[in-house]
Amino acid sequence: MKELDGKKILVTGSSTGIGAGTAIVLARHGADVIVNHRNSREKAEEVAERIRGLGSKALVLQADVTDRQQVQQMVDRVIQEWQRIDVLVNNVGHAYYRTIEQLEPQDWYLSVDENLTSQIYCLQAILPHMIAQHYGRIILLSSISAQRGSPSGDIAYSASKAGIVAMAKTLARSHARDGIAVNAVAPGIIDDGMTDHMSHERREQAAQSVPLGRLGTAEEVGEVIAFLASDRASYVTGQLIAVNGGLYL
Repeated sequence: MKELDGKKILVTGSSTGIGAGTAIVLARHGADVIVNHRNSREKAEEVAERIRGLGSKALVLQADVTDRQQVQQMVDRVIQEWQRIDVLVNNVGHAYYRTIEQLEPQDWYLSVDENLTSQIYCLQAILPHMIAQHYGRIILLSSISAQRGSPSGDIAYSASKAGIVAMAKTLARSHARDGIAVNAVAPGIIDDGMTDHMSHERREQAAQSVPLGRLGTAEEVGEVIAFLASDRASYVTGQLIAVNGGLYL
């Protein structure tokens, strides 16, 4: 028996990057996974096929998680199909690489909507179900930028990712007696879609700046998330877990 057998897990933004890697790792540990995407149906279906190939169930659902109504419709569909959601992995996020001098109001709103408000909408839709079943695991994706600031000066990204940490701690306090554990994960430089803008030289420099001497992988982040989703982490809540190869100590 695998440690996540029977668990129903929603991973937002799981058609690519850390979300996709995490969805596959969770399935490898036995979970059934809801693969959420905004406009990448084909890639989401590819992830779902890999999940099914591992012997788990997959449900592909389109929803823009910055839209509260779409989030509620997605959660309603999951409850209709699978009756429960045991674990929420709030993965969706985006960086716009705007310094304080470059930042326009729309850049700020977009970053906060995607990185922070989207997580609020998912939590509001799912928490009532977790409270009713007196069980839940919530993992919020923050960033190393929440701990050390953004090297590129992306003020909106680092601020919104820091807000996720405070949100995780607040929810952990308020819902512990409901049987719900809430933690945040702060990836460092991960070799996924968010590093595609880097030149080869910049990627090499980034890798050499990490004490372990390389970039991380989406699956390595996924393994930490799988631990937090499992009963092995039953006494862990309100924590920020860094997955950064020693880049921030």
